[in-house]
Amino acid sequence: MTGVWFPLAATALAAALTWWCCIRPMVRNRACHSAPGPGLKEELHAAREELRRLRDDTTPPTAPTDRPESLNR
Repeated sequence: MTGVWFPLAATALAAALTWWCCIRPMVRNRACHSAPGPGLKEELHAAREELRRLRDDTTPPTAPTDRPESLNR
């Protein structure tokens, strides 16, 4: 019975620290990170546009094969 108290206390302490350091600030809208700024939004938009363009520009292989590709080593 005495060997159970230490793991239970450590679990309770971890839960309390998680609440105090992580969850409580986010609930109060005081998270340690801020909302993405306009520069980040522009970069994300440009990256998504480039990804869309790259996906549209790809062409399928001309001769599909039934066997896996082999590497010459």
